[in-house]
Amino acid sequence: MLKKIGILCLSFLLCACSSGIQLKKQMFTIELGKDIYANPTLYLKNPPHSSRVKVISKSIGIDKKNNRFMTSGMDYLVVGEYDFVIQDGNKEYPFVIKVKDTKAPVCASEVSQITIGVGQNIDWNSYFHATDLSGVTFEANVDTSSASTQDVQVKISDRFGNSVTKNVSVVIQ
Repeated sequence: MLKKIGILCLSFLLCACSSGIQLKKQMFTIELGKDIYANPTLYLKNPPHSSRVKVISKSIGIDKKNNRFMTSGMDYLVVGEYDFVIQDGNKEYPFVIKVKDTKAPVCASEVSQITIGVGQNIDWNSYFHATDLSGVTFEANVDTSSASTQDVQVKISDRFGNSVTKNVSVVIQ
């Protein structure tokens, strides 16, 4: 009798402890441009050793190439929130991947002085060669209506408000 109770308790403990798949968290935040892989072990606390466990996108417009998820027509997932599931047979465990852009644009070149003609518009990108996956805009207060030398702060931003400021001397001839 005692042996049967022991086996029953052990069976109960084993069943209670094997509650199935557990996610590390419900939302994963990833930086724009980083690879988002379809590897279930990245999202699970104790991944099973089974090839039947898969990561599946439930969001529209998401492609899977080379075991990576990306927005259709792109090489990465664009900024946004995406619904995914870990699929284990007929069971699904939902989670969200949030893609954020928190990095400022990168300037490929540094310039300390720009010389232009009176009345000429300045193509800031031709000097700073700034890039960002979210695009870049330039903001600077410079008056090119007459010959002068001006110390100018150029703010280079992406559409999510990340920015870098560059100082440059603008010589207007």
